[in-house]
Amino acid sequence: MSIRVPYVQSAASQQVPPPYHFPDVTVNAFYMNVSMERVQRYCDMYLNIGDEKTREYVYRPLAAWPYATVLYLNYPTMISAAPASPHLGEVPYSDRGAISQTEVFVAIPVVRYGRGAKRLITDTALEWALPFIVVGNPMSSVCGREMLGLGKLLAEIENGVGRYPESFHGRISLPGWPDDEPGTMQRMQEFMRIETKPVLPTPAGTQPPYRTLATLLESPEASKLVGGLSSVSNFIDSFSLGLIPTSMRTVGLKQYRDTADPQRAVYQALVTCRAQYLNVRNVRFYNELDIDMYFNDIGSFHEILEVFLEVDKKPTGKPHSVNTVAALRFEADINFDTLRVIREFPIDRDGLPPTPGASDLVSRWYRPLRGFFGPRRGVGLP
Repeated sequence: MSIRVPYVQSAASQQVPPPYHFPDVTVNAFYMNVSMERVQRYCDMYLNIGDEKTREYVYRPLAAWPYATVLYLNYPTMISAAPASPHLGEVPYSDRGAISQTEVFVAIPVVRYGRGAKRLITDTALEWALPFIVVGNPMSSVCGREMLGLGKLLAEIENGVGRYPESFHGRISLPGWPDDEPGTMQRMQEFMRIETKPVLPTPAGTQPPYRTLATLLESPEASKLVGGLSSVSNFIDSFSLGLIPTSMRTVGLKQYRDTADPQRAVYQALVTCRAQYLNVRNVRFYNELDIDMYFNDIGSFHEILEVFLEVDKKPTGKPHSVNTVAALRFEADINFDTLRVIREFPIDRDGLPPTPGASDLVSRWYRPLRGFFGPRRGVGLP
């Protein structure tokens, strides 16, 4: 028998539960090569938790898509769409108005394979890992960590027009240590920068003697065609296996430390949430040859970069330049909803029985059908 313990709401917590609605979001997306070995290392550390022999799933990189996507997003309005609860004793967040923010994250598609013949069919799913995510709003940073299991960092983010009209300039500054020498003081440093020429077609950018992926789509007719197709989100999501961002299902490790022993966890779970891109419009492409993107490989930033970039074993102290394979800009309305715990891990307790684990790994396509083929899973481990 489980006891439902009510959450004690506090204005100091800044935890706004989903769902959320974000209208008129501007997205600049840059695609770059990523090491499959490093993606697998990330999966093994943060997603493939527990004993490999008894674990009912395994996460692996999507071999057909060896790219990471860097997304700069500008949210002019962020609205809580959660229903009001009469038990909080405070003004519901949905009645408090709106906030705005900028956000940058690296998204990498990963595949969760169910283990065993049956689970391979029913539990396999494409999801998106976010090894790096920063926001410019402190409430979003706290809420993303506490509610969604996303490792959001608070940063200074520049996101706007660059040197040329219709171009883009993006810059991230984070607190970090410039080196690992004892006594070094942490300070705010530039972590990343992106500069582009104007979107296509433009005479201001590189004019290559050959046609790149971007230049093939430089005509207004091609942009309108992509924009029209993108509005049919269900078709695009199914046809592209989720690679075109119309329904991005994130996955992250949500955990809390043991107060008495900070090296141990008292709670660990894999959490997913859907970011649904609706009314995608004004799709424009950049020439990938016109993009200058680099990450500063200095001090403690190196630990972040080695998660998803091919960097040296030690910080070089120099900017690490990254070549993009494609880039585009578009506008969309984004709904963030369907938060779900898909795997809650059992926790050992000294002198006491371990806390029970639970699993709900069923793929979204099979979820409506599972009642016809057997009992529901999700209470306790199968």
